[in-house]
This record gives sequence, C-alpha cells and structure tokens, in this order.
Amino acid sequence: MAVSEVPLVFVVGTGRCGTHTMWRVFESLPNTLSTHEGAGVVHAGPPSSLGKRLSMGCMPEFNAYLYHYAGEDIFRRTFEPDAEMTTLMDRCFAIRSSSIAWCRTNGIAYCDANAFGFNFINYLHTKFPSAKFIHLVRDGYACVRSWSRRDASTYPERLPAPGGISWLLAKPAPFPSEVVHGSWAHFDRLQRISWFWNTVNANIAERFDRIPVANKRVLKIEEVTQETIPGILNFCGLPQEFKPDSLAPDDRSTGPAIEWTPANERKFNALAAPMMEKLGYALR
Repeated sequence: MAVSEVPLVFVVGTGRCGTHTMWRVFESLPNTLSTHEGAGVVHAGPPSSLGKRLSMGCMPEFNAYLYHYAGEDIFRRTFEPDAEMTTLMDRCFAIRSSSIAWCRTNGIAYCDANAFGFNFINYLHTKFPSAKFIHLVRDGYACVRSWSRRDASTYPERLPAPGGISWLLAKPAPFPSEVVHGSWAHFDRLQRISWFWNTVNANIAERFDRIPVANKRVLKIEEVTQETIPGILNFCGLPQEFKPDSLAPDDRSTGPAIEWTPANERKFNALAAPMMEKLGYALR
C-alpha cells in the first residue's frame, strides 16, 4: 500500500454511543493502529514498536476553551478554520499528527474513536482530505440514560472531585444566542443531558454538511453487527479480517440511572425530538 493510500478513520459522537465498540473492532484488524480517546496499543509496525502503549489524551481542554472561555464567535471559527485557528488546532492535535505520520511511514492504517473530537472535524478534513468520518449515533433515550449513570462526570448535581473538573468542562453549555440559554440554570440533570445529546449530534451534523458524501457516514450503533461490519470496513478502506468477539458488550455504564417516566420522556422530547427524527429514531 502506498503511503498516500494509508486509511485514516475518525469516529465521533456524543459518548456512550459505541465509540468503545468501534475502537475494539478497529483494534482487531491487521496492520492498523486504533485508539479510543487517545489510548491504544501498537500491534503493527517495526518490532521495536510492538506492544507500545499510547496515551495521547482525548483533548477535553480544547472543548473546555471553546465552551467556557472563547465564546460563540471563536467556536464558529472551528467550522472553517482560519490561519490563526488552524495554528491553535495544529498544536492541540500535534501528538496525533505525529502518530499519523508514523503510520503513514510504516504503511499502517490509523483509526481514532474519540467522543471529544467532534470540534476538529472540519480541520481534519482540510488537513487530511482523504480521511473518512463516521458519525456514530445511538438512540437518545438509551444514550441519555447511560450518561445519567455517570453522575460524577456529566452535569452533576453535587460538587465534583477536583480531578473530574476538566471532564465536566469538556461538556458544552448553551451560548447566549441559544433559545435555552435563559432556562439553563433551571434545567434539571435529565434536561441538561438531553440537551447535550441533541446539541452534540446537531454540531456534528452541521460539520458533516461541509464534507463530501464519499468521506462521511452516519452509523447507528444498533445496526453494527457481525453482518454489517464488512460494509463499514469497506467504506473506511480497512481490512476485512475483524474479530467477531470485538463486538461483545464492553465498557458498560454503572450506577443509578434515570427512569423513563412519562414526565421524563416529555422533558427529553421537548429538547431532542427534532434530532431523534433526523436520525431515524422513534419518539415515545
């Protein structure tokens, strides 16, 4: 395989949507380097590199800057990065760029499943025009319920541990121009997570509108099966020799979860119904 033909694949989503599963599938492929939120193990390449563990981080700091310091005008610049924004994003992405360069030198495919990476989509398409992007989605009711189990890292109702603050800041909050901005302080946790699910998916969808059809795919995790994986890998330009056991359930959420009472369903639907319909999921 020529260096210029080495596949590059970026999987983005809301989190709790199956990025861990896609990472496991990619990791099971030959001649591929796969990372989940920046972590992975080298399984191909020079013997001196085999078994090396990578820890590049998931880049929550960039999201924290955009959502809680920079403001909406700077956030919008990430859709069509100018020279100054590109320089900033180059620096944030530098470690991954080095890993991609190493993969290209050694003829190894590079796959990055990162639920914090969606604000880099348009930058990455400009930097790597042949890269493939997967917007991984999950039924909103299931995804919000899964996030609700992680009460220490997702819009918590109690004080967080200091080490968790960077993860909290990686989650968006409404900009002043958004309709819900004035109501945000009065939202309960279910409403905030529901808004988050809708907003992140809408953000990714808008970014995907700027990418050629041949480079992108919206994929429901519920439709990722042993039978459909070959087609997904073909889209990515990746080898077909995946391990079926990579699809086994893993990384489950634990802890108390919200219940979908009629009142909670109404709260979710008020914030996320348009995105549910756009993605092809049924409303309750």
